Amino acid sequence: MPRRADLVTSTDLALLDALGEERSVVAASRRIGISRDRAVYRIARLARAFGGPVVASARGGRGHGASQLTELGYRLVRDGFDSVELVDGRPLVAPPPPNRLEGTYRRATAPFVELADGVRLRVAFPAADGERVAFLLDPDAILVARRRFPTSARNVLPTTVDAIGRGPGALGRTLTVRVGGRPLRASVTSDTVRQLGLRRGGRVLLYVKATGLKRVALRGRTRSAARGRTVRGSAR
Repeated sequence: MPRRADLVTSTDLALLDALGEERSVVAASRRIGISRDRAVYRIARLARAFGGPVVASARGGRGHGASQLTELGYRLVRDGFDSVELVDGRPLVAPPPPNRLEGTYRRATAPFVELADGVRLRVAFPAADGERVAFLLDPDAILVARRRFPTSARNVLPTTVDAIGRGPGALGRTLTVRVGGRPLRASVTSDTVRQLGLRRGGRVLLYVKATGLKRVALRGRTRSAARGRTVRGSAR
C-alpha cells in the first residue's frame, strides 16, 4: 500500500487553501505558482483519491464562473489529509524532484542570481551581494509556452526540449529541457504536450516567477550557518 505522501502533497493542500479564499481555479493556481491545467489535474486526482469532489463550480447567476470547496474540500483543509480515508490507493509516479541550482547573488533594483554559464534568474529572496546561494525551482512552478505573451513572470527562458517522460498520474508528463547547458524539469499535462506540439528538439519558452525560486542552504552547510555567514558578509 503506497504512503499517503505519495498520493497527496503539500501543493495539493496549498491549492485547496487558496481556493477557499480565491473562489477561482485560475486565481488559486496563480497564487501558488502552478498552471491552471496543473491545478485542474490535481483537483481531479484528489477527487479520485478521496472518493468525492473537493471543488464545485457555480454556473449561471451571480456566481457564474466561481468555484468553491465542497464539504469534503473544507474538511481536508481544516483537518488535513490524514483525517479522511483514501479511496484510490493506486500508486502514482512520484513527482519530479525540484530543480536545484546554485549561483552568485547580485543586488540590484531587481535582484538576480547569475549561474555559472551566465544565465540570470530574477529572484525575490534577499542575500548579500556576491554571495554564493542555492535555490530550488519546483517543476510545477514552470509555465511552458511556444511564444511570448503578457505575464507577471520575471523570468522568460528560451530552451530546447530534451525529452518528454511520464509524470505523476495518468495525465502527467515531465518535460526535460536545457537552459544554458543544464537540464531542468518542468511538469506539464498530456493535453499541454498535444496542444503545444511539444517534441524532442523543439524550441519552447519557460516562464518562471521570481517568487517561484526558493532559497535553500548550500550543500555541506546548515540553513542557520548560511544565515550567519550572510549576516557577517552584510556587516563588512
